[in-house]
Amino acid sequence: MASYLLAHDLGTSGNKAVLYGINGTAVAEASASYPTYYPQERAAEQDPEAWWGAFCDTNMELLSRAGCRAEDILAVSFSAQMNSCLPVDRAGNPLRRAMIWADQRAQEQAERVNRELGMERVYQMTGQRLSASSGLSKMAWFRENEPELYKKTAAFLQPKDYLISKLTGRLVSDYSDASHLACLDITALRWSNEMLAAAGIGEEKLPELLPSTAKAGKVTREAAAACGLKEGTPVVTGGGDGPCATAGAGIFAPGQSYCCLGTSAWIASLLKKPHLDTRLRTFNLVFLDGRQVMALGATQAAGLALAWAIDTLYAEFTDKGEVYKNLDTFTRDVPAGSQGLLFLPYLLGERSPWWNAGASGSFIGLHPGHQRETLLKAVMEGVGLNLKLVLDALEEGGPVKQLTVIGGGARNRAWLRILADIWQKELPVPRMLQTATSLGAMLCAGVGAGVFGSLEAAAGLNPAVDTIRPDPRHAAVYSRALDRLTRVYKALDAADYRFQV
Repeated sequence: MASYLLAHDLGTSGNKAVLYGINGTAVAEASASYPTYYPQERAAEQDPEAWWGAFCDTNMELLSRAGCRAEDILAVSFSAQMNSCLPVDRAGNPLRRAMIWADQRAQEQAERVNRELGMERVYQMTGQRLSASSGLSKMAWFRENEPELYKKTAAFLQPKDYLISKLTGRLVSDYSDASHLACLDITALRWSNEMLAAAGIGEEKLPELLPSTAKAGKVTREAAAACGLKEGTPVVTGGGDGPCATAGAGIFAPGQSYCCLGTSAWIASLLKKPHLDTRLRTFNLVFLDGRQVMALGATQAAGLALAWAIDTLYAEFTDKGEVYKNLDTFTRDVPAGSQGLLFLPYLLGERSPWWNAGASGSFIGLHPGHQRETLLKAVMEGVGLNLKLVLDALEEGGPVKQLTVIGGGARNRAWLRILADIWQKELPVPRMLQTATSLGAMLCAGVGAGVFGSLEAAAGLNPAVDTIRPDPRHAAVYSRALDRLTRVYKALDAADYRFQV
């Protein structure tokens, strides 16, 4: 009899479900979308019942497509978008739509807590920079703006936690998701009384915390009838999308590092304890094992910047996939450094290292000799240079020997060669690039069900199939470009040069 592990990845635009064999092979995939609502300025909300509907629909589709019986599924687990705020009552019923990570209404609440405690104190306690995006800020906004519903709230849940509640009846979360909310003591791994008090949130409003690989419960009879799973199927807690991607990339030991190159991008190192950067350029998340910590920095526009450049510069191509396939050919004659052309990739403001929501993208140094291929390569270099600033900040906490690369951008060898030259690091490329997050959720399910002894199983399930090596001849060029990018950014920021509508 075949045995399977079921992983659900609840992203911002929809849920992706993957059915895995216990050898790590993806047997079938299914996805279902759900909308985001924007009821007022800076608001971004989703209906938790839409999450549940997508979960049920993809389950049914997977079982049908794979010819799999519900009783063949050993366990189900999750990865999901982080930093949401969903208030539920004691029965797990939603009291309103969820405020997702993109909701920015809680700026006043974040500023108040930062003033009271000091941003450095917040960072030392939580490993986070408290902002309007933080879950704690959203809870405070909810308490102040919808007080009657706040009184009825039994727990604030994350997207995956709501599905766990629907499946098992329990109100729980895991350490990885909790660590991004800015109210978890990153060292003691418990809710921070000091942060909660400053925000005016009672600890009784927070769910019980479990390791990501722990069993949260079993599928109830009522849930089984709705979602197609068998009653009694183990439900393993799972984790946030970033920590799950880390495990899926095969990163499990202290000192290992990787880059996820997607629409946005981040570089992360796995450490025994938080890396508390003196300039607050990076932040920290608890890893899926509940012991180690991911230190990371994220850039807002990576693949997004490249897509913008291709859409703008190569508008005559009806199939933009042809441009992506031929990036190497298009940019082959453009030397490293793009003939002095510099691109600041701040199309959506920037997180690490600047944390400046008002930053703007810029081309610096344009002259008539530059062709569109020059601009295209400068965009790829600009993303790599900003990520080099993140890498430098992380290396102050320990050396990074190599960077495994995952995400859709890692499919492009031309871009990886540029990144390797800028970072002067070897870049192992694993077999599975775009399903690493789902694979991390599958590992949680497998460890929880006893199929795998530990998360280290990821190393064998997603091995490197290629390694991109840097060209040392380009190191000096990119070192000068990095210095220019830093100086130009600071000059533009001092001049308050921002995009104005």
